[in-house]
Amino acid sequence: MLCNICNRPANHRLPFNCTLCAREALYDTRVHLAHILLQREVREHNVDRHLGEPQQGATGQIGSVSLGAKKVNPLWITETAGVERTASSERTQVIHSQAEALLETLKSIKIEIAKKKSQLSRRRSELAAAKQDLSRRKAIDYSTVEKAIGRTQQRWNVMHTRTADSRIFLSREAAKLYGLHQRKQTKDGLIAESYHVGIFPIHDLRDLHNASSAHLTSATSTLAHLVHLVSHYFGLRLPAQIVLPHQDYPLPMIYSPSSSYLGRDFPFPGSTPSHSLSNSPSASRASDTRSTPRPRPLHLSKKLSTLVKEDAVAYSLFVEGITLLAWDIAWLCRTQGLDVGAKSWDEVCAMGRNLWQLLVAPPPAISNDIPSGRYQANTAKTSGGPSSGQAPKDLALPASMLGRYSHNTAHSSLTAAEGTDFMRGWRLQSPLRVVEKVKAMLVSERTGAEWEVLEDKEWEIGSHQSDKMGELATLMEETVLVKGLEQGNTELTGAVESEDKEEKGRSTSGWTKLKSRSGI
Repeated sequence: MLCNICNRPANHRLPFNCTLCAREALYDTRVHLAHILLQREVREHNVDRHLGEPQQGATGQIGSVSLGAKKVNPLWITETAGVERTASSERTQVIHSQAEALLETLKSIKIEIAKKKSQLSRRRSELAAAKQDLSRRKAIDYSTVEKAIGRTQQRWNVMHTRTADSRIFLSREAAKLYGLHQRKQTKDGLIAESYHVGIFPIHDLRDLHNASSAHLTSATSTLAHLVHLVSHYFGLRLPAQIVLPHQDYPLPMIYSPSSSYLGRDFPFPGSTPSHSLSNSPSASRASDTRSTPRPRPLHLSKKLSTLVKEDAVAYSLFVEGITLLAWDIAWLCRTQGLDVGAKSWDEVCAMGRNLWQLLVAPPPAISNDIPSGRYQANTAKTSGGPSSGQAPKDLALPASMLGRYSHNTAHSSLTAAEGTDFMRGWRLQSPLRVVEKVKAMLVSERTGAEWEVLEDKEWEIGSHQSDKMGELATLMEETVLVKGLEQGNTELTGAVESEDKEEKGRSTSGWTKLKSRSGI
């Protein structure tokens, strides 16, 4: 039916537009509700009629009368009890069914828990067996690896000991070939020791002014060769690089530690580089424009007392060079167990004594600074026998440190933590202090008193011709040999005779006279 206002039927998609449409939609529902209420009233009347007729009264009292009738009617009570019993039994059955379902669920859960427990116990037993087997196999494998490491360590120690013995043998043979030896002289009940390489004496740094230039150059060059060769045998890289004579490099030189091992070839001081002889553009581009370090010479053309007056720069460079060589020797001794410079810095000055103690004297006892863990085999879990990894007793600790530390082996390497700790205790880590001390010592010696040696002839002339003092003074100035004296020098006359060849025929009787510096 169409609405007169909307002209369309109402449905669930389109809302109501007027009250007529809403009333039309509720009409059928209201009629159905009224029908149900009528049926309910009819049934109530039937029930009241069967239970008993109510008293005539108001309509509001019918309900109360019906309620009282219900309470006194046995049939109603019986039916009500039966209905309640039936409902109670139904509820009881539901509860029993639910309890049975819960019991079944609980049983299934208990069965599942038992299965889980059995699985866990089985897995625990398997895990314990696996752990026990793993521990047993781990112990076996660890023991095998430990024995293999012990055997390897033993072979390594044996090989290193043989290598050290070879180094010692080669170094000592080189010292014999170069003629490094010690001489002892007794004078006035005192024993004076001197050291020579070949026929040349090795001068102490405190006695440089008393040394002949030719002897000093020869001894220093030979020492440079010997130190370079010994460091090669020991597998060590000297901190101050020594450059031996080679092509276009006629004399030995030494570089300071900061200028050493730069990986380039530098020309000999005073010579012209080969690339500078060519004026081609390619040669100019190929030339290295970086600064060239200045090496320190290890040779002399004049005596030091003369060189210091004529060329102070050359004098300073030579003093630095020979001090660097002495410091190299002290460093080499330190790496082999001789702690040179432990008491005083002037121990470095005795180059001959240090090198002789290193290469000729009996090997020194092992120092307490050496870490002994490398030589001690781990015998806690191994038993005797060569195959068990236990090192022999003679390999537990080396008898001497000669040849032990080097730069070219992994065993007892100076670049490792063990070698670094071993060298850290040396007091003379830098040569600058030694160089400054030597220079100061030589300057103080040079500014002190100087001695001159007079011959017997001049003293005779002076005694017979006392009236010609002027001529005697002139003759004395021509024949005097001036020499800087270090206190305690016992060979002054011999040093003077070896310095000046033209005075060889004259004899000196040892008469000395203190002369003022103003007369020099």
